[in-house]
Amino acid sequence: MTGWLQTVLFWTSPAFPVGAFSYSHALEWLVETGQVKDRADLEAYIRALITFGDLQADAAYLAAAHRCDPDFLPEILEDAAALRGAGELASESTDQGRAFVKALAETGRTYPRLEILTATAPDRTGGLMPHSVVFGAAARDASIPIEAAVESWLHAAAANLVSAGQRLVPLGQRDGVAAIAGLKPDIAAAARCALQTRSDDIVSSGVAIDMAALFHETQYTRLFRS
Repeated sequence: MTGWLQTVLFWTSPAFPVGAFSYSHALEWLVETGQVKDRADLEAYIRALITFGDLQADAAYLAAAHRCDPDFLPEILEDAAALRGAGELASESTDQGRAFVKALAETGRTYPRLEILTATAPDRTGGLMPHSVVFGAAARDASIPIEAAVESWLHAAAANLVSAGQRLVPLGQRDGVAAIAGLKPDIAAAARCALQTRSDDIVSSGVAIDMAALFHETQYTRLFRS
């Protein structure tokens, strides 16, 4: 177990070079407009994303990329790339995906599923590869169990947004720890849901957050890229 456990911990660590720290997933606009002003608001925002928003959909695509026959990987890739409701959210996902693939390439290890995605992405998505899809594919290649891959990815996404909230609201360290602890049951439930969702049934309904991302594009001052 130790080998794959250390791998998934490394891939979801803030130290892994995907640049997650530079994205807020529209949180910056929500803080600017007073819609997220304390820890409770931050938790509600993240809970919405992992329950019915695009992070919920991402988790399901991750699971699909992990368990599907390799021949279906290009279809999963194309569907995931097309799901975004705002350009900044699309860039957030695909920029991290590109950085993730580049980081793994530098290790010298072979990831057959990633090679399929890299080869087909130019024709299917213009070269765009969502982070969740490449993470799921690589996790399968690295023998990381699907349950661990999905839940750890969701936890990392939630923790990154808590970190952004600490800087934006702002919140102290105690509130940050409490927010992550408060979200644990929701992360576990979202992971179970993702594992049970068929690829044809994946949807996202975070309209308010998509709108916030659109407004963020023209926000006067910005700390984050999304």
